Amino acid sequence: MSENITLDDIATALNASKKTLNPAFKREYKITITQFIRQTKIDTAKELLIASNLTLLEISNLLSFSTASYFVKTFKEITGITPNHFRQHFFDEELHL
Repeated sequence: MSENITLDDIATALNASKKTLNPAFKREYKITITQFIRQTKIDTAKELLIASNLTLLEISNLLSFSTASYFVKTFKEITGITPNHFRQHFFDEELHL
């Protein structure tokens, strides 16, 4: 996930227009392609937070977030908690993400 994949990239790779591709994806999966990409990045971030000692900056860079603060903001929007809280409390019984 080290490169920043966009809707434009996907449309180009599939030789499809964004106007056709995004609505079709949303009909099928109930989320937009951009939402899917963000969710996939956050799922990968969760794995990295659990299985590595990488810093938030390193994870944000690895997952092509523009800044570490944007990574933290996005992580919190999707999960409801910060990456640090997730990492510190992953094994607590109360945390079920």
